[in-house]
Amino acid sequence: MVVLSCGHTQHQRHQPPWQSRAWVLDPEQRDAKIGQPFTCGWCAQAADSANLGN
Repeated sequence: MVVLSCGHTQHQRHQPPWQSRAWVLDPEQRDAKIGQPFTCGWCAQAADSANLGN
C-alpha cells in the first residue's frame, strides 16, 4: 500500500478483479515506479475525505 501526497492510500497489487498492474510482480519495475505520479481515484471522484478514513 502506498500513501499518496493527498493523504489517501492506494493498494498496488496484481490480483484481478482490481486493476491489472503486472509491474508489481517485478522488483526492478516496482523500483522504477517509486516517485512517479499516480492519480488518486478518490480525489478524481471528488470524494469527501472525512468519510474515507484514509
